Amino acid sequence: MVTYRRRGARRPLLLSDEASFMQPFTELPLWAQLLVMVPLFVICLISAITDFQQRKVFNKLTYPGVIIGLVAHTLAFGWAGLGSGLLAALTVLVVGILILPFRWLGGGDIKLLAMIGAFVGFSGLYEVFFYATLVGLAMGIILSVANGYITELIKRLWLVMKAMFFSITSRTNLGVKMETDERAYLPFAIPIFFGVLLALTDAYAGWPLWLEGLRLWMSDSLL
Repeated sequence: MVTYRRRGARRPLLLSDEASFMQPFTELPLWAQLLVMVPLFVICLISAITDFQQRKVFNKLTYPGVIIGLVAHTLAFGWAGLGSGLLAALTVLVVGILILPFRWLGGGDIKLLAMIGAFVGFSGLYEVFFYATLVGLAMGIILSVANGYITELIKRLWLVMKAMFFSITSRTNLGVKMETDERAYLPFAIPIFFGVLLALTDAYAGWPLWLEGLRLWMSDSLL
């Protein structure tokens, strides 16, 4: 396994058995912690606000954020940090381009996740995305119930499942065309921000919630 090396310490670069994948950052000198965490937190917070207000995550935040993240990661962990951040950012961008036609995530969200990868590498990005997904799921359900979209969502899921069933059993390709519903929009930069917040508080406070046990179980199943 590739590891971080700083002052004789060995820290996992990829998935590990650490209580928190962000733990190595808490063991850095204070200046290095602030160098990584402050710009990451601020950029994600601003992105969440603009996504909520204008439904946009601006390139003028994410593009410079990638550069800042790579520089901060390198200063904190040396060349291993640069390699980890660069690989994580590029991987997110490549995977994001492939899934973009499915509209699972917006282009701004993908670039925001790539920026986070530049700051914290694969390990931290996995933890952030895990928490962001849970927050996004809860937020999506609450918004769907609040704006009345939940009924339409169930209908659409039923149509998709029915089309899949007939395509498998009768080899009939039933295309499901659905109009865009504004109520379905979820500003995912908000869950991403809370994902960063939860990952950081997990690393620094080590809160023993069931979420951490679920995350560790999922990471063990991937190894």
